[in-house]
Amino acid sequence: MFKKYFLPVGILIAVIWSLCAPAAGLFCKEHIGTPAMIIAIFLVSGMQVKFSELKFDRKFIFALILGSAFTLAGLSFCGWATLSWISWDKALLAGLLVMLAAPPTLSSGIVMTQQANGNMMLSIAITVFYNLIAIFTLPLVLGFLLNAASAGNVDSWKMFKQLVFTVMIPLFIGYGIKKYIFKGWYHKLIDYIPLTATIMLSLAFFAAARESILAIPLLTVLVVLIVALIYHIFSMAALWGISKMLKMSVADTKAMVFCGASKSATMALAMVAIAGLGSTAAAVPCLLFYALQLFLDAMLANYSRRWADKEAC
Repeated sequence: MFKKYFLPVGILIAVIWSLCAPAAGLFCKEHIGTPAMIIAIFLVSGMQVKFSELKFDRKFIFALILGSAFTLAGLSFCGWATLSWISWDKALLAGLLVMLAAPPTLSSGIVMTQQANGNMMLSIAITVFYNLIAIFTLPLVLGFLLNAASAGNVDSWKMFKQLVFTVMIPLFIGYGIKKYIFKGWYHKLIDYIPLTATIMLSLAFFAAARESILAIPLLTVLVVLIVALIYHIFSMAALWGISKMLKMSVADTKAMVFCGASKSATMALAMVAIAGLGSTAAAVPCLLFYALQLFLDAMLANYSRRWADKEAC
């Protein structure tokens, strides 16, 4: 229970703290640095990944391909097509586009799938595959969308190199450390390192963008929450449709919906930093989206647990 609420409660405390007293967040940003925090997150995430547990069949492969195409590209282009016509603050638009393009969370999506009695193996496959593919899709998708929407000036090649050095390489180093140095040993307390680093990122981003954030009207915050709700439900519905098209079981469908539709606040905040938006209000929609997602998915997962485990028609 403590671990379940550690990240959302920690982020809430970090946001309030940084807006009331930004000194701590500015210290983290200037003396620790966002790249160091991002590397720490994915170094430990690599230790959490269990590639050996992944088992693929034809249905798994089609589900991963179609689901990733929608989640990592299709959803963000839908967001750009609809949101770019609205008179948005450019930083808020950038944050929403970053969140829509982000891969699934490395933990909560799997937890929600488990809570809903879904297929854990498929949820693990979705998490690993989508996050690895995102290393290549994020620079291309966001490089185009942020520039097209005038929400940022992004160099796709530079973004890709930064993702490789701050995400992919630490991820595989962490995996190698656990497998070859620790010989499979892993203590549960290590799980709190990426969670704590994500909270520190939130603290740093909100402190750096404090003035811009405080200037955001409350009505705009409400609009961002409504938009996040609409797109999250749309994402879940689309992935449910893909699973029905592939005639997947109820357990597989739950994994597709709860894990595939989840969005990683960690990756989104990393992309905000890499895109040079760390001193703007771009982190706000990322965190609002994440908080809303956690709340909604928790309720739906508990409700879907009551469903009869029948094969999808």
